[in-house]
Amino acid sequence: MSVPARTLSNRDVAALFEEASAIYDRQSNPYTTARRAEALACQAQGLTLEVGGGTGAVTARLGDRCRAIHSDIAPGMCRIAARKLGCSSVCFDAEALPLGDGQVDTVLSAEMIYYLARPQRFLREAYRALRPGGRLVLSSTNPTMSFLDRGRAMLRKLGFRRMFFEDGAPTFPSRAQIERELLEAGFVVERISYAVVLPFAFCDALNRLLERTPLRRLGLFVIVTARKPAAR
Repeated sequence: MSVPARTLSNRDVAALFEEASAIYDRQSNPYTTARRAEALACQAQGLTLEVGGGTGAVTARLGDRCRAIHSDIAPGMCRIAARKLGCSSVCFDAEALPLGDGQVDTVLSAEMIYYLARPQRFLREAYRALRPGGRLVLSSTNPTMSFLDRGRAMLRKLGFRRMFFEDGAPTFPSRAQIERELLEAGFVVERISYAVVLPFAFCDALNRLLERTPLRRLGLFVIVTARKPAAR
């Protein structure tokens, strides 16, 4: 799987998001954030770990958020998430999960994997931490739509709000890359879907319609659900 083009270490990424934590929610697009969180949270089952959870958008969507573990590599993100969620949040690196083997039923990860220096380590760690039959649910930006990310950077420079922050233009892995890495880590890929063709709240009904057509492949987000095989 591709690593970020700027080849930052995970420590550098932690510093980047720590600095951005105070403005993260103000600069994020509330519609795309909510739709992505909705798509991931509905796949969760049982005790759930959110990795790279930012300010807690996905955990907030869970039916029982206090039966979940929110985490992020940036302490500032964890503090904000804990305050918003009313639950604890843990700070750690996604490539070294501080959990024993087979402790959780679901691992969730939204738009985090392409920031990692070694994403394969995260996948192996998620596999280890999951109980047999457990799920890994992750989202990534669709590389087909990466031109929108470049356009967003230009709009941000012109002073438009809700354009996220300057994150160094990471390289987004293809669907095939994600599938291959999941299979190599031992997972069985169960479902791949796409979400949000048009990043505007007033297009929500149209988006949900397009997501049921072949045009769904133009969605901004690729949502992948994979399962750790059940013990024999």
